[in-house]
Amino acid sequence: MSTLSVSLPVVLCGRTTAIGKPVSEALLPEYEVIHFIQTNEAVLSELPHLLAGRDPQAAASNDIGTHDYSRPARAVIFGRGYDMEDIEVFRKTTSGSASNPIAWVVGDPAKKPNTNGPPPPAGYAKVAADLVKEKLDQWKASGADKDELFLY
Repeated sequence: MSTLSVSLPVVLCGRTTAIGKPVSEALLPEYEVIHFIQTNEAVLSELPHLLAGRDPQAAASNDIGTHDYSRPARAVIFGRGYDMEDIEVFRKTTSGSASNPIAWVVGDPAKKPNTNGPPPPAGYAKVAADLVKEKLDQWKASGADKDELFLY
């Protein structure tokens, strides 16, 4: 059975659990969040392990995701709280860690929220998850045979 015909293991990176938890739930059943990362430092230290199919070598700091590290992550999803410069550093740092191509799904910098503004509106997590699913579905439909970066 193709690994793309069952739920695809993904890593979700976001600044808050208040958004991360409903996004991870809304990605199911097609996409299984195996780990949720909240800081740049944790991305740098944990992501290479997750892309290689190993546990992150650090205790989980939250209860988001399945924490099932038996399959390597095939996609990394970043919320809109991350800068593109950071994403490029993460991609370079983890280059060579994955045995399979990776989809990098990143919040569009043009749509980045004001960090001093009000919290996202109700339903934001579902909308974000649907946009992410759309990008991952496109990647899978194209064969998921190369690393790609998608903005949502």
